[in-house]
Amino acid sequence: MRLFPIIIYLLFVVALASVQAQANPVTVWVPWVQAPPPTVAGYLGSRQDDTLVAAGFTPTGELVLAGNVPALTGAPETIVPGGGSGALIRIAADGRTISGVVRVAATLNHAALASDGSAVACGLDGVIVLEPDLATVRWRATPGAVARCAIAADGRVAVLRAADRTVLVYPPTGGAPLAMTVAGTAVADIALDAANGLVVATGYTQAASDLKVAFLRAYRLTDGSVAWQRYGFSAAAVKGVNLAADSEGRRVALGADGLLYFAGYTDGGNSIFGRDPADLHRVLSNSEVITFDQYNNPFNLSGAKSLAWYGRFDPATGALLRGQWLLTRLSDGKGNSITIRALAAADDGTLLVVGDTACCLQGRSTMQLWGQTLGNYEGGEPFVLVVSPDFSRRQLWTALAAPGATAGSSPAVAAAITGDRLALAVNLTPNTAHTRALVTVGNPAFPVSNGGREGYYLLMARP
Repeated sequence: MRLFPIIIYLLFVVALASVQAQANPVTVWVPWVQAPPPTVAGYLGSRQDDTLVAAGFTPTGELVLAGNVPALTGAPETIVPGGGSGALIRIAADGRTISGVVRVAATLNHAALASDGSAVACGLDGVIVLEPDLATVRWRATPGAVARCAIAADGRVAVLRAADRTVLVYPPTGGAPLAMTVAGTAVADIALDAANGLVVATGYTQAASDLKVAFLRAYRLTDGSVAWQRYGFSAAAVKGVNLAADSEGRRVALGADGLLYFAGYTDGGNSIFGRDPADLHRVLSNSEVITFDQYNNPFNLSGAKSLAWYGRFDPATGALLRGQWLLTRLSDGKGNSITIRALAAADDGTLLVVGDTACCLQGRSTMQLWGQTLGNYEGGEPFVLVVSPDFSRRQLWTALAAPGATAGSSPAVAAAITGDRLALAVNLTPNTAHTRALVTVGNPAFPVSNGGREGYYLLMARP
């Protein structure tokens, strides 16, 4: 007789979830009825040195990793003309099965997916664009070595030729690109915002012999003219307000919410990132730069530290909407270094940030992940951070060292996030002096390293 009320309750829960889903079409997890996406973490590489450079999700839920993988045992391969080690690796939505490897270039530096599943990949060979089947070439071009690339929903493609700070924007079918030279000393990344007709670039200018100044700049896709600029201040202006810490723009990404996300570096707390990006004389308010503990408040620093800063911007105007510092802490409480290598944002503004750290993340000495106590800290270990849409909470902040091992000099380099899942990629550097390994879980295709420098991926439900 006790089963009857339980059955009635389950029917009620399912019916309620159905009504909620119809009113608000998002994924609704029903207790005991639906299971969240599996958590899978494992290696992805050959017995030779491998590197991963990008990650993304297809519309059907497959995870796509881009990188340089000379051979992947047991995976079906498609080789397009000119394809070699540079490949797109398709992993089934369950994270456990490699669906296929598409070899597209001799070497890849970066890749990106559009919302329809089409892809752009770029490297020393130039740029190649693939249809959503990821096997049919839409077009290709050879503008020289390309460092970063982006693809919009309408098929337009932007590429960064870092050697001469040139950004090229191609029409959907290829052909003659719009070319623009980005002012500054170095350009690190680009983002393509077709909705607002902009391409955004970030990097730094050597404003004086002793000062680097970050810039964030948008160019119009109609004629390559500057639409807006943030940061990029002169040396005199920066030194005039005693904010002489070096700064650089490192990464930009267009979120699924249509907003622009930026990650920067600075070598100290006396940085331009604490001020209005358009006005050095205005200190950011508490609602603009969000601080709630010692890991996003740059105090008690000794010497030059590589601190990180990330922010959300209105891509149409360049206005800063919200920003936050990120740093680690030594055992004596002094601030220490952290580096952001990639970031991605979901449609609700949840932010995924990955990179590598110096000692130490919050709670690092007793850190556990999936019930496993992680091995000891080692310099340059990978981290993953998930930040709530209002930047008021860290939903996840963890290292990835395996139990009984370390994971130094192994940055997390790529990130992707959807409404219910996230993924990241790490490049593990081996060390013969001791064991370096990353935590594995969920029966991945490769639960142990194949040897050499090794790619690694993590796929999990959003916390």
